Amino acid sequence: MTEIKIDEHNLIDQLRAVFPEIEERYRKELQDWKDEPPGNYNILGFVFKPYLKEELAKGELTDFLERLAKFMERVCTSGDIEAINVIWLKLFKLFLAQPEKLKLVWPVLGPATKSNIQDAARRWGLIGNLPVSGRLGAIGGSIRLH
Repeated sequence: MTEIKIDEHNLIDQLRAVFPEIEERYRKELQDWKDEPPGNYNILGFVFKPYLKEELAKGELTDFLERLAKFMERVCTSGDIEAINVIWLKLFKLFLAQPEKLKLVWPVLGPATKSNIQDAARRWGLIGNLPVSGRLGAIGGSIRLH
């Protein structure tokens, strides 16, 4: 079975397919917005992120986090810049702000996801928060004296 290519138009539908546990909160969010759809950024931020934070708080690699790794890889390999940007701003920022959480999921992340997170870290000046070879800050962790 071929997976559907994720883009900005089907990002949330694909997220809901992979994470059926968010459905109730998703429907409530839609009701709260009434006439205007909440959009990809709001759904990831207000609906998905609370579940992600709960899973990360467990401190272990769960099925949820493994599904997230596969989902992010699908987005990162999609070539859809807008869908990838949603992942950068709503998920990668969270992981890079909490390096110990990123280290937890790092082993199951796909190559495109890792490459995107590394790019985000370079752009945001957070390269020291990247786990490499099991150590935080291994990339760009050296200090240059002037």
